[in-house]
Amino acid sequence: MLRRLLLPGVLLCAVALPAGAQDGGPTLQALQSRYSALQGLRAAFTQVTASEFADDSTRIDGTVLLAGNRYRVETPAQTVVTDGTTTWIYSPADSQVVVNTADAEASTLTPQAFLTTAADKYDRTARRTVTRAGTAHEMLSLTAADSSARFEEATLWVRRPDRIITRLRAVDRNGSILDLRLRDIRVDPPINGNPFSFSPPANAEVVDLRPTD
Repeated sequence: MLRRLLLPGVLLCAVALPAGAQDGGPTLQALQSRYSALQGLRAAFTQVTASEFADDSTRIDGTVLLAGNRYRVETPAQTVVTDGTTTWIYSPADSQVVVNTADAEASTLTPQAFLTTAADKYDRTARRTVTRAGTAHEMLSLTAADSSARFEEATLWVRRPDRIITRLRAVDRNGSILDLRLRDIRVDPPINGNPFSFSPPANAEVVDLRPTD
């Protein structure tokens, strides 16, 4: 079975929000506009996935670098890279690289895919000020407004001094819970080389799922 890395939260949370609209808090439209202007972001993350109906959970630690619809996510178990057209998923333990078209990777949600439809698919239902890691945040509660929305509900923690989302907690329609926390966030970092392309190791099996037409 080909393994997939569930990282929608990582790719969503790497978004800075504008300093405007503070009276009513940041809107999803403002988030979309700011993301369009974002040149890139680098961060470390911890993601925990669990279920409302079970006691077990899974923790993943790693790093993410993104720029628009391109990203590179690295964890001890997998490296996931996309240039916006092609996606590579490398699993060192299996010595296997799965190659696919980017829009066919339904298990990996790109920030562009979420943010371009977020205002239509989610409603902001509540906002309150909280403190997280010693810094004031605005905590925004979202609920699905459209049956095609991936998550039933979500909560975003937005750091007030620089309008950065530092945490996401989301519940999908199957009761799966994703809790993702970002740290060491750098907005518009220098990007050297070509991190959004991947060359399979010489001894790796390459499974190419791209259409041949």
